[in-house]
Parts: sequence; C-alpha cells; structure tokens
Amino acid sequence: MDFHCKTAEETLKFFGSDPKTGLTENKVVDSALKYGKNFVEAKKKNGFIKRLFGALAEPMMTILLIGFLIAFGTKFGSFLKTGEADFSECLGILAAIALSVTITLVMEGSSEKAFLAMNGLCGDLSVKVIRDGKVVSVSQRFVVCGDVILLSAGDKIVADGRLIECDDLTLDESALTGESHPGGKTCAVIRCENVPIAERKNCVYSGTFVKTGTGKMVVTSVGKDTETGKIAGELTAKDKGVSPLSHKLAALGKTISAVGTTFAVAVFVTSVIRLAVSGSLSFDGVQELFISCIITIVAAVPEGLPTIVAVSLALNMIKLAKENALIKKMVATETMGSVSVICSDKTGTLTENKMTLVKFVGVNGKTVPVSAANDEVIQNFVCNSSAEKVYENDKEVFTGSGTECALLCAFEKEKKQDSVKYRKSFEVTERVPFDSDKKYMVTAIYAGGGIRLLIKGAPERVLERCALSPAEKNRLIGEMKNCQSAAERVIMFAHKDFKKGDSFDAETENGLVCDGYAVLSDPIRKDAYKAVEECKSAGIRVIMLTGDNETTALAIAKKLGIAKSEKEAVNAVYLEGLSDEALIKALKRISVIARSTPMTKLRVVRALKSSGEVVAVTGDGVNDAPAIKHADVGVAMGKSGSEITKEAADVVLLDDSFATVVKAVAFGRNVYRNLQRFITFQLSVNVSALLFITIAALMGLTAPFNTLQLLWINVIMDGPPALTLGLTRINEGVMRDKPVGRTESIVSVKMLFRILFNGVFIGTVMVLQYVFNFLGASGGEVKSATFTLFVAFQLFNAFNSAKLGSESIFKNAKDDKIMIFTFAGVFVLHAFIVQVCYKPFGISPMSALLWVKCVLTAVSIVLITEIFKCFYRKAAGVKKAAARKKGFSRNVLLPGINKNRATGID
Repeated sequence: MDFHCKTAEETLKFFGSDPKTGLTENKVVDSALKYGKNFVEAKKKNGFIKRLFGALAEPMMTILLIGFLIAFGTKFGSFLKTGEADFSECLGILAAIALSVTITLVMEGSSEKAFLAMNGLCGDLSVKVIRDGKVVSVSQRFVVCGDVILLSAGDKIVADGRLIECDDLTLDESALTGESHPGGKTCAVIRCENVPIAERKNCVYSGTFVKTGTGKMVVTSVGKDTETGKIAGELTAKDKGVSPLSHKLAALGKTISAVGTTFAVAVFVTSVIRLAVSGSLSFDGVQELFISCIITIVAAVPEGLPTIVAVSLALNMIKLAKENALIKKMVATETMGSVSVICSDKTGTLTENKMTLVKFVGVNGKTVPVSAANDEVIQNFVCNSSAEKVYENDKEVFTGSGTECALLCAFEKEKKQDSVKYRKSFEVTERVPFDSDKKYMVTAIYAGGGIRLLIKGAPERVLERCALSPAEKNRLIGEMKNCQSAAERVIMFAHKDFKKGDSFDAETENGLVCDGYAVLSDPIRKDAYKAVEECKSAGIRVIMLTGDNETTALAIAKKLGIAKSEKEAVNAVYLEGLSDEALIKALKRISVIARSTPMTKLRVVRALKSSGEVVAVTGDGVNDAPAIKHADVGVAMGKSGSEITKEAADVVLLDDSFATVVKAVAFGRNVYRNLQRFITFQLSVNVSALLFITIAALMGLTAPFNTLQLLWINVIMDGPPALTLGLTRINEGVMRDKPVGRTESIVSVKMLFRILFNGVFIGTVMVLQYVFNFLGASGGEVKSATFTLFVAFQLFNAFNSAKLGSESIFKNAKDDKIMIFTFAGVFVLHAFIVQVCYKPFGISPMSALLWVKCVLTAVSIVLITEIFKCFYRKAAGVKKAAARKKGFSRNVLLPGINKNRATGID
C-alpha cells in the first residue's frame, strides 16, 4: 500500500495503533504473525565441500579431471595386464589440480575472514518504541508493523514507516536513494501515487539515518518487505554466471584438446596402416598404439595453466590488499583487467561525501573570507544552527546537517575559535526550525543590546523577505544560479535588529538586511581527476549512475571529464520508457544517468553486458547492491558501504577511492598479459613436442623421449621458467592499451602466429637432428644431444615469450633479472643431469663442443624471432607514417594494430 498517499491518522488506523499509546502486547504478537518479523534471512555461507566443488567446477579444472581419469584408466589397464605402469603423468595432473584448488580455497577463505571481520563491527540496534503507553527500548529484530518509533538525531531507521510527527527532521537517505543532500521531512499527505522514494517526504526507510531534528513514525513494512529487504531479495535471484576469463580458458582448453586428439588420431591411423602393410598387425599392438595416443592427448592438455592462473591471481590479491582493495573472489583480480565500462556512483566514490564551504559572497558580489566576515554572518553560521560538536573515540566530530556542519567547520578553521564556547556567549530567545516546506531556519538572539533575528535558507525564500531592489535581487539570483549549475549548493543569509521590547514575527518578518550567500559543495576527490583520465587513456568508459538531480550530476561529470555536453546526461525516467534494444543503442552516447533507482542501475548493467561490454559497478548504498551483484566485477566501499552492498561485491575498497578501482584495473590487465606470456610459452612447447613426436612416430622411429625425460620437460613447461613468465611486474604501458573484448580469445592472432612459427621451427629442427644428427653427436651422445637441444630451445624461447609485442627482448633486459637467474638455474641443473645423473634418464655425458653446438643452435629461435620483429616494426612504422601523411587517425587506418593492442601486442 502507498502510505505516502494516506494521512497519519489513516495509517495508524490501518495497523490498529495509537500515536500516544502505540500497540498493545497482544497486537504486537498479531502484527508479527500477520506481517512478519523485522529481519532478512542472511545468506548462508558456502561450506568447505561446496567451495571445493565450486573450484573443481571451473572449466579448465573439468578438462584436467577428464584428462586425469583417461590417463589413469589407460595406465591402470596396462598395470592389470602387464603388472607394470608409469603413473607419473597422472600424478603430475593430480598435483596441478590440487595446487590450483588449494590456492583458490586458501586465498578466498582469507578474504572472506577479513570481510566478515569488517562487517562484524555492525551489531544489533535498540530502538525506542511506544507500547502500552510506555516508551521502551527493543531490539530492531522485534520491531513490528504498527509500532510507533521515536526518532532523534543520529538514529538509524530500522524499518520503513510513515511519519506522524516531525520537528526540523532531516534524513540522510543517500544509501537508498543516492541523493547526496539530507532530505527534509514533513507529515503532509502526498496525493500522487507514482512518486520516487527520494521524493516521499512523509516516509522514512530502513537503513537511512536521522541527521537533525526529532519525530515519530509508525512502522509500515518490516524485514523482507522493506525497500532494503526487496533489494536484498533481488541479490539472491540470479547469479552473475561464469567470468570472462573462465570462458576463455575453457575455450582454449577445448581447442588444445581437439588439436591433441587430431594429432593422436593421425598417428594411430597411420601406425595401424603401417602395421597392416608390414603384416605385423595384432590386437596387442593396436592396444598399445591406442594407449600411446591417449597419453598424447593428455600430454597436450596444459595442466600447468590452472596453477599459473591460481598463483598469479593469489599474489595479485595480496598486492591489491596492500593497495586498499580487498578481493573477495579471486577471479575478480583478472576480470578487473578486462573491464571496458565502469558504472560509478557519484557521492562518496567520485566525491568525498562531505559538504565543504567553498566561499562566502557578500551582498555586493565580492568574496569575503570567513575570518573577515561581519558579526551578523558569523552569528548566523554558529548560532542559527542545529549542528553540534561532539566527541567520538576522543575525536571531535560535527553531527547534524552536512551543510551546517560545513559552516561550523569553516568557522573554527578560519576564526580559530571553539564553536561551542562562541554559541554559549549568546542567549537564544526564539527558534524556528528548518522545514522542507518553508526552506529556511530562524533564530533570535540577544546581541548588541537588543535582539537580532538571524535567518538562513533557500535563496528564493530569504531574498523575498530582504529589503533589496529588484535589480539587486536579480543580480544575486543570476550569480547563485551559476553556482548551482556548477553542482554547488547556495545558502542565503540575512538578519534584522530589534530593540528590546519590540515585537516581531520570526516566521514572517520582512525588511531583512541581506548579508550574502555561502557556496558549498561536496568536493570531488583529488585523485578522481587523474583516475578518470587514466580510464579514458585505457579505453574504459566511465558512466555516472547517481540518485542526484541531473544538473548536479552533469556538473560533476563535466569537471571530471566524464561528460562534455548536456546531450550525454539523461534522467532515469527517460530510460524506463525504452525497449532493451533501444536502451543498448542509447547507452553508447550516455555518460550520466540521474535519479537512478536500483532497478535502473541493474537494467543498465544487463544491457551493457548483453552488448559485449565487461562491466564494473562501484557504489556504497543499498540502491547500488543489485547492479554490483550482477556486474562482471562489483566494487563496494568498505568505509561507507552498507552491509548488503559489501556482501554483494567481488571487491571491497578499504579507502572508498575511485583511484583504487583504476589501480585494480592495472593489476588485472597485468595478470591477463602474464597469462598470455605463459600460454605463448607453453603452447610453443606443446606444438614443438607434438610435431616432433608425431613425425617421429609417422616415420616409424623410436620415441625420442623416455618417461623421465618427459617429466623433466614438464618441469620446464610448468615449473620455474613458466612461473616467472606468469609473475612479470606491471608495465607502465599497460594502461595505454584498449580493453580486451568479452568474446575475444585469450590467444590473439599474433600470439597464434608466434606459437605456430616458433613451435614448427623448433619441431622441424628437432626432427632434422633426430634423423640426420647434424650436430655430429657420437653414438652414445645422440639421445643426450636430442634431449639437451629440446630443453635449450624451450629455455631460450621463454625469453621470446616474455615480450608479447614487437618489442625486442634485449630492451630493458636488465629488468628481467629473475628470468635470467631462473634460466641459469634450470640450465645448470640440466647440465648436472646430463653430466652426472645421466643413467636414470637413459642418456650419456656430452663433450664441451657438443654443448656449445646445442646452445648455439637453440639461440637461433631468439635470433629468428628478433629478425621477424624488426621487419614488423619497420612495416608498422611505414603504415603509421602513411596514416599521418594522409591526415587520418591511427584508429581509422590501423584497426588491426589497435585490436592487437587490446591483448597487449603491438
């Protein structure tokens, strides 16, 4: 029922309550049974088993599990038949699965504990209600519909209700409505039914706070039926689905498995034909071939990839925590790097959510420092105010209206005086509290031997009572409108002096002396300017979704560079009338959406995602929670955010700064680049190994590597060299790239070319050495040379993979110290294996000359890649020069290059 359309008496009658006596105990019980209790069932935390299955359900984990089962099945069948089997491949896959899952569970568990500790600061509240004619304190959980609750400054509203009494009552409803300024309240009926929550001045809502004044409310909704409860219910309606990274890794795993299967089938068919032709075809022979081919398919699966992903995400989670970003879901670390649109709340995220005095302007239009303001102005600042200075945790804080707190703060800062002592030096004779209808506040004090009437409020209401000429009033109105269009708030001040004994009417007195006006604003965070600029250079759109009015929102957006013109700003009401298709089209030009409701924000997020954008949503209020829940990455404010919002988020900002979001994007992009580096390296190894082994099999040659040699190669693929590639530090150029598309493969076209080129080159050289022995190895050294050459190729190719783009590996080589030390360590260990521990590996020691030949041959993969890069850089330079000469932009003439930049390759 729309209780804002009902009178206070009608609302009380509906619930059988009384403004003076409240509910009886019997009616409390009846109300709880009829309308429910005042709490929302908390979302059950996932237990260990559910979290474990959740980690195993990741697409790459599923592929590895299938690979493990196939490998184990074939090996176990061989064991039953012959009594012998090598389970090392199975153990390798199982170890990769276990490590990846363990890291995921540990890191997300740590973040969950930190998050619960942060939210544990919020406990149960006691509220004052009238029952059986007595004022009693009850837990918020036991509040029921029909209860009459007493309200005073500082109280948190614990249920939705209709006001039945109010005195100078203002509420901070920003958590629910997004409106940055406290809203004045009234008990008057609002006859229009379709009124936004922000404009229902006779109602109060759960989760909001009383800023000033006192009042009474009758509870109309509790628990899940409150506006906050409805939003909480929306959060459990549907999960956001699989992350973009999981989709891409799943697609990559399927492709690799398909390629491995193709190679295996080719080898199997060819080998069967060869056995048939030679007359040696037998069931045992075919069975051995089949098992061998199955192992080839399993070997093609990149079992090291999930581990690298888990380690990289985990380490970046730790780094981001130091940067004031608590990552609740590990995959969000990377998803931040793929974000193409950030939908940001205004208040508290882009701004400080703290009203501040910008300047005071005298009636002559000149700015006057507060320290030099006349007595009438200072008295108006301090005495004509309901704000108070209190002590919380041994710290001075101002409570009350944000505007009045800003004035008191400015007084103490500029005048170097204590507002409490100053206020006590004047005796108040009369006070007319601020009212949302009157829009002004009046206080009468003893001053200068008489009575001084102080008035402050909305400019139009104060000016109409001032003794100014029409021309002066118009000039002041023009000045103040300019301030208001710049997202600044204007408060007009006036006074009138009376002699003792003179009669006056504080509410209607005219002929006031205008003292000027104060300009206040919610300052934009200093780091927000740079953060928005970085988003623009990174190709990320920022859309402001706010509950504020269109004028204020657009002014802030223009200052930040989010919007350039009025055409980019719309009211949420306009979007409500659009179809889904029209909304997607409209969002391409919209940068500011004012008066946004929770459902507006949610619909915008879904529309952006359906158009292929990867969306992050930042916010602190309950009204932001549905959009945060359904975004690819939901970001909540840790300091000012509501519990519901933080629960719905993937990331919680401990400093409430938009700049921290941009830092998280940089970390995420680096994670994505590092995964591409690792994939480039590992797939090059896979391609070269598959090509080498397949050609050897097709030629009827013995397998080039035994089990222990393959195990060592796997260590190089998935061990220290690979790990080093996955943990490369952030490059400053990462925020100059364009975002990666939601459906874009993690393996770009240029990556694929390099993988195939390097893999085929290495595989071809290996086949030539295996067939023709061009290195000149003696009989006992042949296997050692083959083994060493392949390992050396992969180690040198790791350096190629460290540079994704056309950049030379020799540029800034000194920054790759970890890679160099890792290379040296692995190479020394390999030399130890060949020269000392060679027997278990089925090889022989090599001569110094053969070592030199192997290394020089392996270096060729670096040289040939550098030559190719050099030609590419020159070709790209020619294209750029041609584009500049013709006067076209790089974006127009070089779309291919720009597209590759999205994956960090240029």
